[in-house]
Amino acid sequence: MNHPDGRHAALLGGPVTSRTGPRVYTVLVADDAPATRRALVELLDDTPLLTCVGAVGDAGAAVAEAARYRPDLALLDVMMPGGGGLAASVGIKEVSPHTRVVAYSAAGDRATVVRMLRSGASGYLLKGASAQDVIDGLVHCAEGATALSEGLSEHLVAEMGELGQAERASGAAARARYEGLAGLLLPGAATPVYQPVVYLHGGDVAGYEALTDFGEGPSSTEDIFREAHEVGLGVELELHTARLAVAGFRVEMERSPGLYLAVNASPGLLYRPALLEVLSELPAEQVVVEVTEQRQFDSYDQLRDAVQLVHERGMRVAVDDTGSGFAGLQRLVDVGPEIVKLDKAITNEIDSDAPRRALVAAIRHFADDMGITIVAEGIERPEQLRVLREIGVDCGQGYLLGRARPLPH
Repeated sequence: MNHPDGRHAALLGGPVTSRTGPRVYTVLVADDAPATRRALVELLDDTPLLTCVGAVGDAGAAVAEAARYRPDLALLDVMMPGGGGLAASVGIKEVSPHTRVVAYSAAGDRATVVRMLRSGASGYLLKGASAQDVIDGLVHCAEGATALSEGLSEHLVAEMGELGQAERASGAAARARYEGLAGLLLPGAATPVYQPVVYLHGGDVAGYEALTDFGEGPSSTEDIFREAHEVGLGVELELHTARLAVAGFRVEMERSPGLYLAVNASPGLLYRPALLEVLSELPAEQVVVEVTEQRQFDSYDQLRDAVQLVHERGMRVAVDDTGSGFAGLQRLVDVGPEIVKLDKAITNEIDSDAPRRALVAAIRHFADDMGITIVAEGIERPEQLRVLREIGVDCGQGYLLGRARPLPH
């Protein structure tokens, strides 16, 4: 079949043998464009050999759904949020090894194609392909062949005057950005630091949140992790810094066996078995997994499934309050975290804002009934600390209580 622009899909790996039975292959679709997701789902629903088991909009949700459904195929948008197709491909291969990944993208530059194929993708289809080419490519990948749009097998960037020059410049910039962030995975590029979480009544340290110092530079730590996810290295960087944090906490664990270590984990990392293996190097009762970027979950069911993986190891879970206050905390009851953290946006003006005080008081009473510990973030002024103590908030962290620093050896 021909593409509208004259290209056609090249099916590699030899001819596909005829099927011995009416096998129907399950497909997971991941694309951040709702219209594209709908079109692909409709296409699959109209194809007797293929059936869609899930359609999501980012890499973290794709890994979560792959862990749940173990699909035969995962059709992944290369540029979607959460680390793109590269992060999703790596994560899916860990949670569902038999799933064959097919990249689906408008980008056909060499660097992008090569990275996806090296991540384990079995095919790479360009957006704009005909419906039949998409179907043929998926079926061939499901049956063990490789499907690449024509020209991609040579990994060539199109030579089309100024457009070709722009594509080459963009590809070079992307490669430089990727290689720069990849350097953060090298020894010595990142240093674990630990911010204390303190009991507000008494002032004793309850535990530490593991953070990362990447040294002086123009970008903040938050921006570095965001950029790493954009180029497909976010999950790897999170896992690397988790390893460093665990290694650095062992001495403190021996000195103070009652303290816990809280390690941040995005949805994409939560479904990587390697994370829980790293954390298992510490006693389970001293580990808290702090779930970040909750909005990347398509539903509370997915969040609950991720939390269950942590609880099965005997570890505790902390989640950030989503900003919906009391109603959001009610929904989190089904998720079952042991700790809920109040964002600094709530605690920032709590000493001068009556609605904030009322909200935190309601959350505190609700959490007490549910056996949930409340931790207030961003405590920087004595006035905030005084009000939070009066309300009865359990714990807090912030510059007033202690900055993030390396632990003494």
